[in-house]
Amino acid sequence: MPGYHVNKMDTALALIAVLMLLGRVNAQSLEFKGQLSGWGTGIRLQDKWEKDLGLRYIPQLSYSYNLNEDHLLNAEVLLNSYFATDINSSTYNAKLYRAILRYTGPQSEIQAGLQKINFGPAQLLRALMWFDSVDPRDPLKLTEGVYGLRYKYSFMDNSVLWLWALYGNKSPKGFEAFQSRRDVPEFGGRVQLPVPLGEVAATIHSREAEEGTYSYRENRYALDGRWDVGVGLWFESVLQNSRAALPGFRWLKLLTLGGDYTFPLGNGIYFLFEHMYSASSDKITSLSSEGHVSALMATYPIGTLDNLALQEYYSYSDKKLYQYYQFQRTYDNFIINLALFHYPESSGSLFMSRSMPAAGYGLQLMVVFNH
Repeated sequence: MPGYHVNKMDTALALIAVLMLLGRVNAQSLEFKGQLSGWGTGIRLQDKWEKDLGLRYIPQLSYSYNLNEDHLLNAEVLLNSYFATDINSSTYNAKLYRAILRYTGPQSEIQAGLQKINFGPAQLLRALMWFDSVDPRDPLKLTEGVYGLRYKYSFMDNSVLWLWALYGNKSPKGFEAFQSRRDVPEFGGRVQLPVPLGEVAATIHSREAEEGTYSYRENRYALDGRWDVGVGLWFESVLQNSRAALPGFRWLKLLTLGGDYTFPLGNGIYFLFEHMYSASSDKITSLSSEGHVSALMATYPIGTLDNLALQEYYSYSDKKLYQYYQFQRTYDNFIINLALFHYPESSGSLFMSRSMPAAGYGLQLMVVFNH
């Protein structure tokens, strides 16, 4: 259904950022760049072909101002505009994608506005996908941002402290089932510590969730780590507690185990494997609604321009296999991406992204131009 949507908060943030940029135009650095992408998709679903064509443009205006030798102030505004059609109908939209005001000091960084916040070592099955929905199959790695304030401090021993406060986000984020109350701020933090051959981190987050007319407090606790011992090894674990009205979901447990290695064959074959376990229950000590998903990714560079990649996902509870194959050629400003995929027709819940095919089989050609 056609639509054009820019809400009041988006407009206000965009105007503030643009006025700030224009007001300082005679200062240090003003830069305009953008990304234009076009795609064509053919999907065989329920014994018929569905076709989709589209164009997307993401302009970015950024400004940097050196307060002094060690302190930098910069701002970024990005819009996400697109047009898509299946011949019979079309959709188009333009909305604020990022609006960030950032201060950077020698060891600290503060950024406010509509931004992306993500962390954790997992790449395909991310237990720590709390505030974004990046799809590993998406060549553009698009994701909605969150409104908030984020502080980051890097200590001299390579430890890192993160603190954040989110406010005014109207849609569920990451793997959230229900949105947060818009008028109640969310808080969280993360500590990353170096350890022999790797790094470990602890993360917490608290919010007031809204399920229809019922709201409840939700707290998340996470541990993750990564080590390089010849092969890369990592884990992400999450324990989530809430007073959700839905029975059996007061405690949610997620665990991702992963590893990667590049075999010295030809130009180097990179393999990555991850497995995610999930369970929910009304008691912390019990396990029910258990699920297992495994994922494999392999990439192989052909020369300096071309790259082959595959991603395979298997859901043990559904006994379903998801297959994604990709060829990509990269020039200085152009990227050509051809993807073949084969997914179960009856399930699309494995992937969070709504911009990528999730069911059926077919192909997608995407051309990306960066200026």
